[in-house]
Amino acid sequence: MGVFKTSLGVRAGNGGDIHWVEATVDTGATFTVLPASLLREQIGVHPTDTEVFTFADGSKQELQIGEARLRINGRERPSIVVFGAEGQFLLGATSLQNFGLVADTSRHHLVPADVLPL
Repeated sequence: MGVFKTSLGVRAGNGGDIHWVEATVDTGATFTVLPASLLREQIGVHPTDTEVFTFADGSKQELQIGEARLRINGRERPSIVVFGAEGQFLLGATSLQNFGLVADTSRHHLVPADVLPL
C-alpha cells in the first residue's frame, strides 16, 4: 500500500465547470471519497444511492454515493464517488482502474497500468 498526492479534476456527470483538488492517492481505498459539501454545493453532484462501508478499524458507516466525472492527466472519465467528511480527498483504486492507471509508490506518481513492472 502506498500514499501520495495528485491533482484531480472533478465535475458533475452532466457537465459544468471542473473543480481542481489535491487528492491523496490511496491504493488501500476502493472508492474515490470527496467532501459531501464540495460534491453537492460546489460541483452539483447528487447522491444516487447509499452503501455501507467497513473501515480499517472494523467500524461500519452508511454513506451516500453518486457519479461524477474525474479528470486525471488530461483524460476524463465517469466515476463513482463517495460523499465523505470535510477535508477527505481520496483517489481510490476503482477510479484508477477506470483510467487504466496504477500508483508508482516509489516515485509518487500515476503511470499507465502496462508500464509498471510486475
